[in-house]
Amino acid sequence: MNPPPFEPGKARRSFGLPTIDRLIAGELAKTLLAVLFVLVTIVVSRKFLAILARAIEGEVATDTIFTLLGLKVVVTLASLLPASVFLSVLMVLGRMYRDNEMTVFACAGVGPLRIYRSILLFAGPVCVLGAFLSLQAMPWSERLSQELISKDEKGADVRGIKAGRFNEFSQGDVVLYAEQLNTDKTMSRVFAQSRRGDETGIVIAESGHMEINDVGDHFVVLNNGRRYQGVPGRADFVLNEFQAYGVRINPPEGSQAALKREAADSLHLWMSGRPRELAELQRRLAVPLGTFTLTLLAVPIARTSPRGGVWGNLISAFLIYIIYENLQKISQGLLATGKLSVWTSYAGIYAVMLLATSVLLARNSGWRWVRDTALGRR
Repeated sequence: MNPPPFEPGKARRSFGLPTIDRLIAGELAKTLLAVLFVLVTIVVSRKFLAILARAIEGEVATDTIFTLLGLKVVVTLASLLPASVFLSVLMVLGRMYRDNEMTVFACAGVGPLRIYRSILLFAGPVCVLGAFLSLQAMPWSERLSQELISKDEKGADVRGIKAGRFNEFSQGDVVLYAEQLNTDKTMSRVFAQSRRGDETGIVIAESGHMEINDVGDHFVVLNNGRRYQGVPGRADFVLNEFQAYGVRINPPEGSQAALKREAADSLHLWMSGRPRELAELQRRLAVPLGTFTLTLLAVPIARTSPRGGVWGNLISAFLIYIIYENLQKISQGLLATGKLSVWTSYAGIYAVMLLATSVLLARNSGWRWVRDTALGRR
């Protein structure tokens, strides 16, 4: 008794999916998890070192390190999702081509369109996940991170200052030296230098401590000391004695504005209509849209001969991805400065990606196949 012929559309089903869909989607899911684990571990390790350095400098409390690290994982996961999906599709399909599995599928009547269906069954939910991560989870994570850091800063003390060393603040405009740090979060025998334009102020005080006023400005308050103010190289220095004197050490306003924009709600960014907010929204939308278009592009790129090398298509894919990322950044920059319209910036890159996909598919299957597929004749 001869076995029944293999028919892709009538293959044994599990959970409602044909065997070919389960095979390709399952391989893609396993590969994506492995790729994400490796990439996220590498990037988050670097972020952990940065957070740890801030904790050592006293900018972040030690009990918030791992909370901040967990929030950074969410942001990293969203930003790496398009590249990870792109690489996963290339690796899985490339291996199937080299192992002649794609040749077997082609002999059984499985064409590129059927392969796309199997891949999109996997990529569709991933795009939805990417949209949630980039539009909701990522700004929430940034918002919570800023709240934790702000809360930490409101309890400002001298933990960011090292005794017996010169400590720089405000991008080097303020230099502070404390001979001794006390258990009550005060400093003893303090030297401070502040720079404003051409003038330099030097303060010598018996003691000092950190304070934050009602609007969030950071100050080092020095007690019982002298202040010398003047221009270096000139003799007309002004000498003042004081009981209390504050030196401002606030971060620049521009960085705070950028942080607030990253933490803003996605709907608020769209409703604002301002170029920089719309550019930030485009950066978030690039996660689901980039995942989808890169998945489409990966299918023709992955095609290789059974004797082809492992790295041939990966190298070309890497170059294509670098070009895509650069185009994204250029487009967002032009939109932020008002030199490009919203819809041109949002849709232009993906139109180029779809055109590149069509050209590569035409190279593999012919323009007639691309035309008939686009017109629904297949």
